[in-house]
Parts: sequence; structure tokens; C-alpha cells
Amino acid sequence: MDLLLRDIDPIIVKQIDEWAKEHNRSRQQYLKELLASWCANGIQSTQVERLERQLEANTLHLKRSADELAEVTRLLNEVMQNA
Repeated sequence: MDLLLRDIDPIIVKQIDEWAKEHNRSRQQYLKELLASWCANGIQSTQVERLERQLEANTLHLKRSADELAEVTRLLNEVMQNA
């Protein structure tokens, strides 16, 4: 698929060309790789954020489970002492 950009400031185009030259790429190759990398990083960031939210939820669930287990243990100890 082709992508056409219009009305780009010549100073910006010049800078892009310099960066491309530094990387031994044509302007097209450089921009194509830059966009692909940018998209891949965006996808990774989204996945990392989702996993961090899931980790927070799991941590909260484990804490609640630990608190409930501690209460059950306390109650069992109390029953055993009164028996």
C-alpha cells in the first residue's frame, strides 16, 4: 500500500534525508522502517500496559486470598484451642 504525504516543510524533508543517509537508507526505506518500528513499539506498549493492569489485578486477588486464608487459619486455631 502506498502512502502519500503532502506539504511537508522542506527543512523537515532535509533532516529526514540526512538521517536516512546516516543509516545508509533511501528516504523511503528510512521512513518505512521508522513507521514500522513506531507501530511495533505502540503495539508493545499497549501489550505491556495490559499486562501491567492484569498483574495489578492478580496481586490484589492474591492479597485478598492471603487475608482470607489468614482469617480461616485464625478461626481454626481458635476452634482447636476451645475443643
